Amino acid sequence: MITPLAMIIAIRSSTHCRSECESFRRRSSLTRSTGCRMFCLAFETLQSMSLQPMRGRMKLGCNTVLFGSVDLETALDQIAFAGYQYVELAAIVGMCEHLSLDSDPPRIKELISSRGLTATAIEAASTDTDRLRGIFGLARDLDIRIVNIGSGGTAGDEDSTKAAVEHIRDLAKLADDHDVRLAVKPHVGQAIYDGATGMRLMEEVGEPALGLNFDPSHLFRADEDPAEIAHRWGERILTSHFRDCGSRERQVGPPPTQIPGRGIVDLPATLAALESVGYTGPLNLEIIGARDYTLAQASSVAAEARGYLNRCLQEI
Repeated sequence: MITPLAMIIAIRSSTHCRSECESFRRRSSLTRSTGCRMFCLAFETLQSMSLQPMRGRMKLGCNTVLFGSVDLETALDQIAFAGYQYVELAAIVGMCEHLSLDSDPPRIKELISSRGLTATAIEAASTDTDRLRGIFGLARDLDIRIVNIGSGGTAGDEDSTKAAVEHIRDLAKLADDHDVRLAVKPHVGQAIYDGATGMRLMEEVGEPALGLNFDPSHLFRADEDPAEIAHRWGERILTSHFRDCGSRERQVGPPPTQIPGRGIVDLPATLAALESVGYTGPLNLEIIGARDYTLAQASSVAAEARGYLNRCLQEI
């Protein structure tokens, strides 16, 4: 009997699996075999499902931070093998620096394109002006148009919020000077942390280079309904970090609770809301805290998340 694992293997590579299936069919002894017929039927059915076009046009990708224990080449290998077409490069000092200020743009571009991937964003996670100036320049040289940061500051502190808004205005102008866009993620505990402060940031800054990074896990932990926020923010959403969470506690949970479909956020409704407002930008899996995972564990997370999210996108 064909096992679920065999079915997964059957659609890993359409070219390889097609040749294997035809090879099975050509062998007279196997052509009469029930096992062969089941294999070919499973392959044809699942291949059809895997190639079914998605109604939406969101760009499903994976942030390399999930693979913080390995080098960029290995991370890109695993992301491509898991079926992603898009990638976000982590440039997070102290956590995962697959991209650094001394990275060689031509080499990075070759590493990405040779694996059939397209880079949609850089996660800088910094508000330091000098560092971001370098990241913006690197993004421009890599033909990556989005740089992601948090706001810094302290949630619920008006002085801190005002300072964050003013600083982000300057950063947005700097991004525009480099022909890139700045995406700010409302982040639990920081000055910009929920739907209202995200809207305030956009309205008070008023710079065309600025947009919001929509992360349902942070919004959910800010006691928000992510689907409702998607409708409220609408075209202000520039990019999305996508993951689940297991509770509304402020601290992010361990990686298994972040895997889409394993937590308690209504992600199908959230994706439907994003589609309804016409969002077509990056949808990048971002799993934090997997630095100690083996390569096999991290790769399994990437593959499971991709399968779940791809199916959700097909069904909305």
